Amino acid sequence: MQNDDYFPLPEWAGGWRTENPRVLGVDADLLRAAIDAHNQDQTYTGHDGGALLIIYRGHIIGETYVTGSRGGPQPWGHSTCNDMKSSTKSVFGTAVGVFLEEYDDQVNLETLLVGETKEDSLIPQIWDQPLTDDRKRRIKVKHALSMTSGHESREPWLAPSKRMHATGYTGPFQMFEYCFGWWRFEGIADHHTLMFDPGSDFNYSNFGLEMVALAMRNISGQEVGPYLYDRVLEPIGMPPGIRDNAYVEMPYSDDQELNFASEPGWGRGGSEGCNAYGADRSLSSYGYNSIVGSTFRCSPRDFARLGYLWLRGGRWANRQLVSAAWIRQATSRYVRDDGSTPAGYGYTFWIMDEWDGVPADLFMARGHNMNHCYVIPSLDLVVVRQGNESRPGRGASMFAHRVIRDIVAALPESGN
Repeated sequence: MQNDDYFPLPEWAGGWRTENPRVLGVDADLLRAAIDAHNQDQTYTGHDGGALLIIYRGHIIGETYVTGSRGGPQPWGHSTCNDMKSSTKSVFGTAVGVFLEEYDDQVNLETLLVGETKEDSLIPQIWDQPLTDDRKRRIKVKHALSMTSGHESREPWLAPSKRMHATGYTGPFQMFEYCFGWWRFEGIADHHTLMFDPGSDFNYSNFGLEMVALAMRNISGQEVGPYLYDRVLEPIGMPPGIRDNAYVEMPYSDDQELNFASEPGWGRGGSEGCNAYGADRSLSSYGYNSIVGSTFRCSPRDFARLGYLWLRGGRWANRQLVSAAWIRQATSRYVRDDGSTPAGYGYTFWIMDEWDGVPADLFMARGHNMNHCYVIPSLDLVVVRQGNESRPGRGASMFAHRVIRDIVAALPESGN
């Protein structure tokens, strides 16, 4: 049962309320065991630290910060900010929902992103040179948001090899030019040619999203970060730094990708000084935009505000900040034109309806190094996890599943 009347104050005004888990009927021993298992795991928490925040029925019932033995924040505490990695995509998806409602007379999910001509394109910049693949004309907004646009996956953030123009193309080695397929890295799959016809398959990628973000900037006149902050993040109590702290150099300190910091903010790419997606910090005529595939940096308590907004169907107090219909659509499996559902993915959210021991209405924002936010509406539950461990693979997924399953098992609805 949801308590729809509660919404937390901003952190500087008191923040989230807390409660003894037992008062809410939670098995405190099982909950403590779940938290301890997370904290004591040396593979995914112990070395570089981690944070875990559990909000049940609008109360913090568990909150823990582990300072790593090898790296990460020293110490890791409730005000530590971490790059939420690809969970940023779900933050962007929230912005898209607001944008599609505000500009419904100009764009919708069926609108072609590139189109047939520069004049009818949402991103006319891509027509400044000949299209690198004629199939790009058929990419719709819905394809980019559902990961069915056909773009490659590889993210060469740290420029692993020589930068090269595609044959016959020129221009700076910058973010938008990379997304358009005008330059590439030697030996790295690029965006010159799509992997498949738009809408026909699934491949997880940042690059269609960056082009939707460019379309949003073209139409609204604002970069995505400030656009979302003014309409959503400020009303839900996020700190001003998330709007104003726009950094152009991605703060990878080393190959471990330790992206923690003391201040919140959002990456800003596209022109001079930017090294996103391996750009060389050169000057581009296309200007800046918030990087929407990654780089959103905040504390667990503040990211939980977004999770709580999603849990409440886009409503905050007496304001419907994001369309409830959009939240439902974005957090449901995307259905292709032929009626199939190729992956557990909606519009920028992962749909986790096949995890055993967890309700099927679980959806999540998922980021590298297990920078995740889990939302289970039927349990009135939001869980935020942050980390810096660079150990991808099935083991990480199994660990994350176990953490959520064990938390759920402690709740009264589980029947334990």
